[in-house]
Amino acid sequence: MLILGWGSSSKIILEQAGICKHCGHMCRLAVFMTYSYFSLFFIPFFKWGKQYYVRSSCCGATYAISPEMGKAISKGGLDVLSHEELTYIVGSAASVDAYCGHCGAPKNGNAYCTKCGAKF
Repeated sequence: MLILGWGSSSKIILEQAGICKHCGHMCRLAVFMTYSYFSLFFIPFFKWGKQYYVRSSCCGATYAISPEMGKAISKGGLDVLSHEELTYIVGSAASVDAYCGHCGAPKNGNAYCTKCGAKF
């Protein structure tokens, strides 16, 4: 009897404090890897389609990073992220509406931004 399976999963490979490129707030940045796998007797035997992402805890913005950088982070060779390497993909729609589109300050129910004065 042989038990085979396949699926997809994700794994957090690094967490660090930083400033979100999308909203400008201090937050926790989690670097994670998504992949598909083939399992034999419930043990992942072969992984493919690895992609690396960064997600911010403040607004839920998700960024893609290059496979080379992701591999370096997962092997422990790199432990600092810079904004130049992050490519914005998506953020939470609710969180985008909660912040000023000009400067990233929270709206807090106001008609005008308390930081830059822009009208919402």
